[in-house]
Amino acid sequence: MIIFAPIRFIRNKWLSLIARDQRSLFAEYGRNVHVSHDCFFNPERNIHCGSNVYIGPGACFLATKSHIYIENHVIFGPHVTIIGGDHRSDVIGRHISEIRESEKLPENDADIHIEEGAWIGCNVTILKGVTIGKGSIVAAGAVVVDDVPPYAVVGGAKAKLLKYRFSKEQILQHEELLKTRK
Repeated sequence: MIIFAPIRFIRNKWLSLIARDQRSLFAEYGRNVHVSHDCFFNPERNIHCGSNVYIGPGACFLATKSHIYIENHVIFGPHVTIIGGDHRSDVIGRHISEIRESEKLPENDADIHIEEGAWIGCNVTILKGVTIGKGSIVAAGAVVVDDVPPYAVVGGAKAKLLKYRFSKEQILQHEELLKTRK
């Protein structure tokens, strides 16, 4: 039994380092947040994450002046990119790369909201100002530039409505069942 004590100590130290690192990834986050390997979040202080969230490998979330809000029960496939800002492209006589962050206009950045129960597929790109509605599905490879209605299934580049997950009656039933579980 004494032989295993150092191994348990090392394992517990390793797990606490992982937990500390997880906390530093977000401005705030809930319970049961899983972040896979090779993810990049910048800046961390602008990303807010709820509970029961899974972020697949290779995710890249960028929001320098805007914020990204992820509600509960959201899942992200591999290589999802979320970009909460844009570059200024209206300055005559200067390259885009020469325009500093401090020169951005308010409309160059906008918050992104991903509502409860959404599923974001593999290789999806979500751009500034978008709200992904409650319970919606964004198909693999989609580029989302407009809001997605609740319980919609969207896909394509530019993402378009493909169908709804449920009928209106089924949505009411679904939401009522979710309420009874809380």
